[in-house]
Amino acid sequence: TSGRLQALRALMANKTITDGGVQAYMVPSSDAHQTEDVAPQHKRRQFISGFSGSHGMAIVTVASAALWTDGRYFLQAEMEMDCNWKLQKEGLPDTPKFSEWLAEKLQVGSRVGVDPFLL
Repeated sequence: TSGRLQALRALMANKTITDGGVQAYMVPSSDAHQTEDVAPQHKRRQFISGFSGSHGMAIVTVASAALWTDGRYFLQAEMEMDCNWKLQKEGLPDTPKFSEWLAEKLQVGSRVGVDPFLL
């Protein structure tokens, strides 16, 4: 996924495309209909991370990439993702929430992008 992450990060940094740049981008599992079992052409999170499970949220910053998923998929995610990704194990005590992780990684005033049709 190195090449895909590099391409996404280049788009995030392109101030013309993103109207000033974004410092993080969120890629959920769902499609525009909030379906977890999405059609192949809507598997954005799998495309960027390599993780094929039905539940997860990927977040990419300039320097980090992390994926949150639940206990059903811990082993699968570890096997499918490469060294560019950090697995965040939902439901475990030491796992930060998305917002906590973003607050730790980003400076105040940073922009976080997401496709609004996927929320």
